[in-house]
Amino acid sequence: MKYVACYARVSTDEQARFGFSIQAQKDALEKYCKEKGYKYEFYIDEGISASSMKKRKALNEMLSKANVFDMILFTKLDRLSRNVLDANNINKLLIDNNCTMKAIDEDDVDTSTADGTFIFNLKVSLAQREIGKTSERIKFVFENKRQNGEVTSGTKKYGYNIINKKFEINQIESSNIVDLYEYCLKVNGNLTKTYEYFIIHFPGKGYDAMITYLHDTSYIGKYKLYRKNIYIDNYIPRIMNDDLFFSVQDLFKKREKTSIRTSNISLFSGLTYCNICKNRMFKKEDNRSSKKLIRYCCDNASRRKVGSMEYKCDNHKLVREEYLEKYLLDNISNLAKTYISKNSIKTFNAPKDNSKEIQQIENKICKLKDLYLDDLIDKNTYKNDYEKLSKKLNTLKNEIQTIDEKKDFTKIEKIVNLDINKIYCLLSIDEKRTFWLNIIDKIYIENGEIKEVTFL
Repeated sequence: MKYVACYARVSTDEQARFGFSIQAQKDALEKYCKEKGYKYEFYIDEGISASSMKKRKALNEMLSKANVFDMILFTKLDRLSRNVLDANNINKLLIDNNCTMKAIDEDDVDTSTADGTFIFNLKVSLAQREIGKTSERIKFVFENKRQNGEVTSGTKKYGYNIINKKFEINQIESSNIVDLYEYCLKVNGNLTKTYEYFIIHFPGKGYDAMITYLHDTSYIGKYKLYRKNIYIDNYIPRIMNDDLFFSVQDLFKKREKTSIRTSNISLFSGLTYCNICKNRMFKKEDNRSSKKLIRYCCDNASRRKVGSMEYKCDNHKLVREEYLEKYLLDNISNLAKTYISKNSIKTFNAPKDNSKEIQQIENKICKLKDLYLDDLIDKNTYKNDYEKLSKKLNTLKNEIQTIDEKKDFTKIEKIVNLDINKIYCLLSIDEKRTFWLNIIDKIYIENGEIKEVTFL
């Protein structure tokens, strides 16, 4: 049985303009997998553009487990990528892990064949060309507007009003911004105290908004283009002097912890999840000591709720990678056996296959219509029989059956019956990560302890 990953994506713009639906993609992929007899799982990015891979968490999580899957499925190629570099990188990663990809609604996109690979590259190139041409047209229009001092976005920036398509200072909001900067200086850049002040004077705004305001160069008359390190002068009015702005920036620089970024491979990236909020945990590296220290923490535990000092999640304790590794090695066999006993049979409801009976009823309805049209039955007889058949037809179409699906844990059972500790110590760091990715689906952690482990 093939084990496949089903990927679905839709951007906010596509939802609004074309009515594209995640559910429609899921239904099509699920139907395809059931018809082929594939074992499958979903990875979904909703409200995210295909132009870049960086913000597509589900895609990156799926690719981190590429060696587990036989195939990646999606409805159409543009759901996966419209960027040539990204698409080729994805393809190379899958090839290195003996995994192929296929668009179920485009028969010619199938990298398990030479022709399919050629069409894949061709379609991605054409898609990126179209994106590039659209981007050039939009860029030209925006540049022309900015030269005339016109706003290129309908989004209001705090501290300003948009009047006659141009930025004008909002006196009350600009005064609030200046006061925020002065208070931040007063408390020597203490973000907790600054946020306490912020939620009182900026009701309805959250922590992320505060950080944005405290770094926004627009307040000294330098408008930063979205996602680019390009600044435009004489486009937006200044609301504070340089000394105040850069004094706050200098405070932040002093408070930053200096650390050297390395390319350390982590064993459990993409596998660790918070047991409270179910959010995926992220890796945190500390390179100040000679010994590599990797820990995992819940992102929501460091984020405040909007307009409140309360955190989004209470799972504040970090967990060391070495603890996870030791715990799993010591308990993997018992954890796997417990999981298998609880999940050996998966029960779910599915539409009952009544296709033969449905076809028979539909044929009877057609014959009934013919009898009525040929005046062989009267209107009342036709109406009564039609209502009975229609009622029976709807019942058959909506009938649900309970299915017990027996999960295949053969691979896990083989692994846990081995002398893992003896073999594991001989593996390289890459091989160790591959080992865990091949058997574990998710590790749920709460207050620094493993609460549950689910297996593939």
